[in-house]
Amino acid sequence: MNAGRILSREKEQANHCGGVQCLPQSYKKNAMFCILFLLPAYLSAEPFPPPFSAFRDAVYNQHIGVMELMRLYSRTKEAFEQELTGAALPLALSRAEYLMGLAFRAAGRNGEAAAFFEQGIARAEDALEIAPSPEGYRLLGTNIAFLCEVRRSWGFTNYRRIEENAGKALALDPDNFAARYLIAASSVASPWPLGNVRRGYALLAELAGENPEALEHEDRFNLYLMLEAACLKQNKDGEARVWHERAGAIYPGNMFIGLLVK
Repeated sequence: MNAGRILSREKEQANHCGGVQCLPQSYKKNAMFCILFLLPAYLSAEPFPPPFSAFRDAVYNQHIGVMELMRLYSRTKEAFEQELTGAALPLALSRAEYLMGLAFRAAGRNGEAAAFFEQGIARAEDALEIAPSPEGYRLLGTNIAFLCEVRRSWGFTNYRRIEENAGKALALDPDNFAARYLIAASSVASPWPLGNVRRGYALLAELAGENPEALEHEDRFNLYLMLEAACLKQNKDGEARVWHERAGAIYPGNMFIGLLVK
């Protein structure tokens, strides 16, 4: 089932944006997709300490600056180090690194963002040395994807490692949502000639047809945002507005689409 049919089935109307800010026409007219927004947020079975949720939501809501986010990031890492052990600790730290990197990227501070993504890669590799896991490979692929975006020359030689690590996650867990999303998102968001937007759109539509309401709200936001990007890339403007509205209903102030579409 493609995403258009999903919307028809639910009788969504694509000619309005309701109370959500509509995407500027300049994004559509100059559609150039970067690797950036590859943030499948699938939670591992290990529960995270409460400070993590506050930190994650602050990154997505974009209502405070990076220095305040750094304080939340530090509290989150302290909580992880106090409460988690084994492979769960570097897995959680890897996730905190890419979220902080994303915050710096959204602020246009790519050099500082890259340092966090490098740490995210290192922590994921630490976790995989302790115990191979789908989440470890997914986090490794996600941090690689971010670093590809902020260091373009590095990205062109390391891009294939994104899907390679997602594939390793799927070998351990064939139904892993986050790994499937990572493959789809990298196909949509990567610049020519690396990406394949039609392939990515089809994979995202398949995920959207699998009861997205059961997903964590962060996962749903990322899925809807990437579907919006895929639609804009293919000039499906009406459908893009619907996905924009759905994403905006989760994080109303978020404008990450401006990092995806230029």
